[in-house]
Amino acid sequence: IFSKVGPVYEHRLMMEHTGVNRGYGYVRFTNVEDAKEAIKRLNNFEIRPGRYLVVTKSVDNRRLWVNGIPKNRSGKEIRGEMERLTSGVRDIILYPSQADKSKSRGYMFVEYDSHRAAALARKKLVQGSMFLFGQEIGQVDWAEPEHEVDEETMSTVKILFVRNLMLSTTENTIRDLFNKLGNNSVERVKKAKDYAFVHFSTREDAEKALEASNPLSIDDAEVEVVWSKPVDKQTYNTRKTLTKAFTSGISSDLLTRDGAMVRGISPRRRGAAGIRGLGAPGTAPPKQLVQRYAAMTAHSSVSHGTRGGMPLPHTVTTYRPAPDILLDICQNSNWGEPNYS
Repeated sequence: IFSKVGPVYEHRLMMEHTGVNRGYGYVRFTNVEDAKEAIKRLNNFEIRPGRYLVVTKSVDNRRLWVNGIPKNRSGKEIRGEMERLTSGVRDIILYPSQADKSKSRGYMFVEYDSHRAAALARKKLVQGSMFLFGQEIGQVDWAEPEHEVDEETMSTVKILFVRNLMLSTTENTIRDLFNKLGNNSVERVKKAKDYAFVHFSTREDAEKALEASNPLSIDDAEVEVVWSKPVDKQTYNTRKTLTKAFTSGISSDLLTRDGAMVRGISPRRRGAAGIRGLGAPGTAPPKQLVQRYAAMTAHSSVSHGTRGGMPLPHTVTTYRPAPDILLDICQNSNWGEPNYS
């Protein structure tokens, strides 16, 4: 199948000790162009009836996400502690709190020199009983890789992404500033919490504004300005829904109306490339996973949502944790983060 796209340099099929394969493998082409073409042509390719291949670029993830760190420590201080606990630390990435820029958000990203160094660090840190300045760190996992956008598409982008804004900063303030930096060509600004998207009428003016934005301070807050990566909303929302479902799992099997058996979804671990089986970030999830989830949610709406024996319209309701709702209320009202005792 893959050789039809171009010459294959190497093919590795991952195997169990029992002699059966693990359901995935690696294909290395002799040139990058053939690899890109294979992803376009063979992702979601129906290799057997009802079985679709998931073909994505292999991810060399070197970044970990670490939660539960002291909020009042600098990146330099935390880096020293992480270098003491693990080897190969290249960088520490902290994001300031939305309400108090002098503190971090209580989590960080740790960049390592290699994937192997990151994997060894994760193996050590997940065992628990690891402390930073007397505070035990919380959850440790692979960071979600950023989805890649081809250079041709990125060269046409006219939108800048601005992060680390003050909650009190208004869209008018952002618009006025970037109009000065970009020849008065800002079409619109969309701000949400501590980030915003700035739309320009031309690529040239957006480039000029970007060059003048490093560094940049808005309302006494040091902000970061980068190109906005185009996102397919339908793909993004589908991946977000499936990520939640596969993190917790759906335990029960079910029979559809036509008598077909749909297996439950067991919780899936997060691998170096994200939730296993969902494909690379930014790509459409495998068709069979979408179909399984749709069948199970549709069955749930019929089983638990009937009136007089008649099925109600299929709806999926999600509930947010109370602390998340309270945090949004406090931040939108400029009250700061809630304190619990």
